[in-house]
Amino acid sequence: MAVALIQVVLTQTVQALKTAGVAVNAGCFLVGLPRSTFYRRSRGYQHYRPVAAPIAHRDRRQPAALSTAERANITDVLGTEEYVELSVQQTYWRALDAGAVACSERTFYRVANDQHMVGDRRRRRTGGGGGSRNKPIVNAEKVGDLWSWDITQLRGPKTQDRYKLYLALDVFSRYPVAWRIEHTEEADLAVQMFQQAFTDHGVPAVLHADNGASMRAKELIQAIKDAGTVNSYSRPRVSDDNPFSESLFKTIKYDLNCPVTFDNIDHAREWTGQFLHGYAQHHRHSGLGHYTPASVHDGTAHTIQQRRQDTLDHYYGQHPERFTKPPKAPALPKPTGINTPLSQTA
Repeated sequence: MAVALIQVVLTQTVQALKTAGVAVNAGCFLVGLPRSTFYRRSRGYQHYRPVAAPIAHRDRRQPAALSTAERANITDVLGTEEYVELSVQQTYWRALDAGAVACSERTFYRVANDQHMVGDRRRRRTGGGGGSRNKPIVNAEKVGDLWSWDITQLRGPKTQDRYKLYLALDVFSRYPVAWRIEHTEEADLAVQMFQQAFTDHGVPAVLHADNGASMRAKELIQAIKDAGTVNSYSRPRVSDDNPFSESLFKTIKYDLNCPVTFDNIDHAREWTGQFLHGYAQHHRHSGLGHYTPASVHDGTAHTIQQRRQDTLDHYYGQHPERFTKPPKAPALPKPTGINTPLSQTA
């Protein structure tokens, strides 16, 4: 009631401004009244009657709407083998020419959208050799829980020169546990790399990779299984399912000293070896509380944390006026993983 009274007063104000030569738009803007409300009020609701319980347009019964049987027929047409690989537009015109539907193209498309049949309507492969395509969820609460690996390309001196960098890292510590650079991607080369890595660092509980041919090669899968490790795979075309390997590849390629092209494969191996050594031993990783991958991997991060705290305590003792509260050394890395609530990819 109060709102209606206010609208009446504002309408009268705008009407007075209009009489004084002020345009309706300007008058409504000045008093803060919607123009449509002014017209409704000033015309005495001649063209508008408020409805106590309005019904949304889409929920109203439309006399010209398709019947349930007609909608079902459109759904059947969209799902037939003859049209399943075609777009909705192509399906409509071919079905119309065949006398299979009797509606407009827009109506046909609306029914397809309501039935979630606008996208790919082909049958999906289930089972078989493809393996699970469920979202991978793998925890990494300590060193050795989860390794991640992938293969990327490094550019050589000629356009056709591409060197393959095989790289595996321990997810909890981000420590590079294995790498090699070859001219080609071959499963037996990956098997050799992991056999050596298992000898040097132990066997991880889970080994995660994407869906590359080398990663799903039978000989590699069998070698991983024989070692006592569980294979985990990303979903097709979902790079976020392998974030740790992708992040390290980006760190390598975006390094200011990374050559745009390498002189030869030996140059690529030499530079990559130096980079990964420096990364593991000296890179203060933001996702690890600014501890190095090596210190987290070998368990010395807690000693470094205490040393940092001693340094901060000493500094605070000398200049407490420079702090609002005593400084604390960064916490040790927390559990992480792939697609887990605590996942970190920094």
